[in-house]
Amino acid sequence: PNMNLVRDPRWGRAQEVYSEDPTLSGYLTYYFVHGSQVGNESDPKYMQAAACCKHYAAYDVESNPIDRFHFSATVDSRNMWETYMPVFRSCVQSGQAAHVMCSYNAINGVPTCGDPKLLNGILRDQWKWSGFVVSDYDAWAQIHETHNYCPNMTCAAAVGLNAGMDQEGGG
Repeated sequence: PNMNLVRDPRWGRAQEVYSEDPTLSGYLTYYFVHGSQVGNESDPKYMQAAACCKHYAAYDVESNPIDRFHFSATVDSRNMWETYMPVFRSCVQSGQAAHVMCSYNAINGVPTCGDPKLLNGILRDQWKWSGFVVSDYDAWAQIHETHNYCPNMTCAAAVGLNAGMDQEGGG
């Protein structure tokens, strides 16, 4: 599910998400993921579908004030943990989603698909999640091409892999 919060009503994808409230969105996300993956609880041995929690994290822009490929969200620690992270925590810890999609944007200057604190640190070490991380379409390439976080694609590949990304989600 698209688990971003509606922070600006002009956002073009507001109809895809549950609400602007992290707690409500967290509950709805859990039930969506659990229902999708578990389905028939009489035989939990088989996953029915692999749910993907997206767009991790602090992502809620398309082109205002800047396009999503260049955007770097300025987020302090309190806002990150009280606003953006509860829905993802619900998705990966409670719902046990199979995978997470890192987003196009950066947070405080670090591309989400190349941020070891977000991917390995929070998802895997802190939340003990064992799923896989996929980038949004070409978000891995954006580490170099739009964020200019790396001087070349080789560096971007290494940064993404070392941060905890498992798969490129695009071309």
